[in-house]
Amino acid sequence: MDPQIEFRMEDDLALQVKQIHEQVGKPFTTMLDIGAGSGILARAMAKNGTEMTTVELVPELVEYAKSCSPDSITVHCGDFYTIELQQHFDVVSYMDGFGVGTDEEQLLLLKRIAGWMREDGCALIDIFQPSYWRKVSGLDMRIDEAFRKYGYDETNERMLDTWWHIDHPEDAVTQSLRCYTVEEISKLCQKAGLKIVAIFPGGAMDYEEWTYSPLVSLQDCLAYRIKVEK
Repeated sequence: MDPQIEFRMEDDLALQVKQIHEQVGKPFTTMLDIGAGSGILARAMAKNGTEMTTVELVPELVEYAKSCSPDSITVHCGDFYTIELQQHFDVVSYMDGFGVGTDEEQLLLLKRIAGWMREDGCALIDIFQPSYWRKVSGLDMRIDEAFRKYGYDETNERMLDTWWHIDHPEDAVTQSLRCYTVEEISKLCQKAGLKIVAIFPGGAMDYEEWTYSPLVSLQDCLAYRIKVEK
């Protein structure tokens, strides 16, 4: 890996760890990260002294996480809708993936998150913001040998992110995530026995200038993070 790219990744991870500690707002020792992917965030948090547990569905990512993670990180392969975890955690996190299912499935997930939290614990969850995705709908771009196009499904309030190789448009793959206004996600949390106690706007890309701003207004960000408690 290019040393400069590796340095930027380490710098970005350090910032993410710092943000999580600031957003939790008090000392904590245990954290569950669901949809953890290759476990890169868990490893960064563990270096900071946090006892990490992860859940990821894709076996290849789980195997990679196990091969790279210290013994102090507990790595689970499973579906977070069905997996049984006996432990309770100071913090539960779900970064960059909430909304993959239906509203009913997201409500079930929020109830499961509530069940994994300690009574005085919290959860940090990234929520995709509808007005941003309406604004960028129809935008397309080329990234190396791939094309990418954004869309927005108004009927189901879902962002659409489609990728395909320039030579194989027939193999296009689309990620779809439900976007929620603050009011909508607040009501869903209430049904799950949770309350939003803080909201942290994220960043946004300016595709005219091709620059990324890491912090913009709640109305303009592509996603925001909620902190929920019981």
